[in-house]
Amino acid sequence: MDTTLRISKGYGNQVKYAILLPAFFFFFIFVYHPFSFREYFDVGGKSWTFHLLMLTCIMIGVLALTRLVFSALYKYIPFRWWHYVLWCLGEVLVTSFFFALYITLFYMKSGGMPYFTALPYAFQLVLMTLLYPYVIAIAVRVIMNKSSDLENVVKEPEETLLKFYDEHKRLKLTIDPSAVMFIAADENYIKINYLENERVRVYQLRNSMKSFEADAAKHGFVRCHRSYYVNPRHVKLLSRGKDGIIYTEFIREGVGRIPVSKQYYQKLADML
Repeated sequence: MDTTLRISKGYGNQVKYAILLPAFFFFFIFVYHPFSFREYFDVGGKSWTFHLLMLTCIMIGVLALTRLVFSALYKYIPFRWWHYVLWCLGEVLVTSFFFALYITLFYMKSGGMPYFTALPYAFQLVLMTLLYPYVIAIAVRVIMNKSSDLENVVKEPEETLLKFYDEHKRLKLTIDPSAVMFIAADENYIKINYLENERVRVYQLRNSMKSFEADAAKHGFVRCHRSYYVNPRHVKLLSRGKDGIIYTEFIREGVGRIPVSKQYYQKLADML
């Protein structure tokens, strides 16, 4: 659960949750009517199916909003699985708040019901109903991530690794390209800044930036300055400093920032 969450970026991938979860909620309640749902809402002149439909619409609205926020944050924040589990619990809680508000307003016509009396029932209803699809969705995504990892290990692992040679063509460093944040030139050396066990490391190698050009194109690195190659997967955004120079802001805190030349700005910006 402490591994990094990997899902497709973009709101379109999250819209399905705002549709499938409420659909499951509706049909589960309609078929099984748990927690005496029919009796609980069999007051006020409206049928229980009317209230079920209204609650389902409320859930659609809440999840559409929360998934929009999630998809926006996921682009910049390295979510872990336990973060995602907490997010799902947060969706349950927020949905419960709105359900309790609906129940309170509805019961006002029939003698009234305090909000904090309705809230425990609403929370129980949402949590115990959505627990099943949430667990299944998380389990499926974990299995898909593990399967993808195994395929990557089995399928030509040497071809997926980034190899660094010194000026005498001697192999000095082999690394997963996704771990490399950026590469900087320092006179006759290049410095590889990368992550290892969640810590930032720097490996210095005697060679030129030109020697890295072919591997840069192959593994998705972008030249952002005469002295820098950057991995767009680690860049959060581009910002202009007080000196008027554009810099990269990395997702990982404490890494610092590197300059972006005007001639390379647009290509890097289009990849973020």
